[in-house]
Amino acid sequence: MKTGVLFSLIATAAVAHVSADELSPQAGYASVDEVLEYGRKYQTIKSHLTDAGYRFHSCNQQVIYYFVTPMQAEYLYAQAECTYSTPSGGNFSLQTDYATVKIDVTFNQEHGVYREGDVTVNYTTVY
Repeated sequence: MKTGVLFSLIATAAVAHVSADELSPQAGYASVDEVLEYGRKYQTIKSHLTDAGYRFHSCNQQVIYYFVTPMQAEYLYAQAECTYSTPSGGNFSLQTDYATVKIDVTFNQEHGVYREGDVTVNYTTVY
């Protein structure tokens, strides 16, 4: 009987330790700007666009305001939209390819850090 109780206490401690590591404060950033500068998903997409010849234009951040702070520990705080373009129609054409990258930035209330959420890319060609 004592062995079973001891085993269950060890198992409970191990589970608590794993969940504490998943939500460590080091897993986030201090601001929305840092998410855009260091976010892994966005940096990967940004390097692929640069390698494909796209040029950066601008990033617009839109903070989402709530009437009451959400109850969830982590909620959507802001969205950023970054625009890239590259000419694609030759010397005498006005054809341009655009890439719009949308980055969701979440805020974790328990640790006070910002995190990179979903990152999507939309491609458009303008003639």
